[in-house]
Amino acid sequence: MPVRALWVWRSLLLAFAVAYLASAELQSWLPPLVPFLAAAAVEAQFFLAGVRSGRRRRAFADPGPQQRDLDELGWNSRTITVPHGEAELVLRPGELADDEIAEWLEAHREDVAALGPGHHELAPIESVASPLSLEAPRAAAPRRRTRARLVQALAVLALFAGVFVLDTRSEHWQRLSAPARAATIGVLNRQAARIAGHPADVICDTAGRHVGYVQDADGLAVVGGRRAWLTPDICYRLYLIHRSGHAAGPSSGQAIAVLAHEAWHLQGVASEARANCFAYQSGVQVGESLGLTPSTARQLMHEQLADNPADFADAPQYIVPSGCHRGGSLDLQLDGTHFP
Repeated sequence: MPVRALWVWRSLLLAFAVAYLASAELQSWLPPLVPFLAAAAVEAQFFLAGVRSGRRRRAFADPGPQQRDLDELGWNSRTITVPHGEAELVLRPGELADDEIAEWLEAHREDVAALGPGHHELAPIESVASPLSLEAPRAAAPRRRTRARLVQALAVLALFAGVFVLDTRSEHWQRLSAPARAATIGVLNRQAARIAGHPADVICDTAGRHVGYVQDADGLAVVGGRRAWLTPDICYRLYLIHRSGHAAGPSSGQAIAVLAHEAWHLQGVASEARANCFAYQSGVQVGESLGLTPSTARQLMHEQLADNPADFADAPQYIVPSGCHRGGSLDLQLDGTHFP
């Protein structure tokens, strides 16, 4: 695979990793092991192809100029390999004759012995008096390229291994068992029906067709209808409350408020602001039905009501009206004189 094409592939993999972590729908139908194996296959192919091409280059190295070329063009570029004990010398003797090369080797016998065993490439020799000096090793560049390929491949695989670990260790709505999801939906249906005043069907929209990142909405309901859609994240938060009987801070309060808000739309309330006001009040009982203590449920809804103007500063249609307070025109008086 060409290097440019490989980096295009890597860029696509990175974009996919970000989209995968952000999309509950994608996580629901594609296991993270699939893209990880695809990345591993491509990186392995790229690395092994580079190693093989390097070996082929070494195996088919230029043997040097032919005698005819040397006779016509000169001897300056010729290269010869001379075994010298345990050492192997690569010489570029220019126009020196064989007897002059032998004389040069004899003159530098001690220097050659000091090089020790191994493969040594020497600088060009211009005359018998030329000093012995080593040529900069040319094999370092391929080794550096091999190391760079290996580091790049390991970095890509480490990224996808991280995605895989994060996905397998994290819990979300789609990872719950079918009985757990069904039990949670049953509770949510009953709470939505209680507020709506008629049967309700709460749908955790794992496909993202009605709510989610694209629609920029945590919930949706048909005004006066029977269906309400919640994001899988909201459903999962409500499941956690029902399973543990404890709240996890404002996020739990928001999940309860979203469910109650959509239930009020099912009841026939079209105004987003009024639906929010009623949701904060009826959310107390929703929280209790999910297993929270009355004080905890009321505290969560009190926080949602207090934070409403700031939370919806960019969406003023959701800010509760002026009558949304204890004794106000929108006080449902669900439990005496108390108000969230």
